[in-house]
Amino acid sequence: MIRRVLCFLTGLLLAVGPALAQGSSEGPTYNFKPRSTMIEWVIGTIFLIGCLVVAFKPSKRSNLK
Repeated sequence: MIRRVLCFLTGLLLAVGPALAQGSSEGPTYNFKPRSTMIEWVIGTIFLIGCLVVAFKPSKRSNLK
C-alpha cells in the first residue's frame, strides 16, 4: 500500500514539476534581430565541394594503363 502511494506521488511530482517550474505566465520576449546565415552556407558548400573532389580523385596506386 505504501509502495503504491509513493509511486503515485513520485509520478505526480515528475509530471507536475515542469509546470510548477515555470515562474511567470507572461509570454517570452525576444530582443534579437535575425542574422544572415550566408557564411554558414558558403562554408558548407566549400566543404562539400572539397569532399567531392577528394572522393572522386583518381587514386595514385591505380594502374589502369
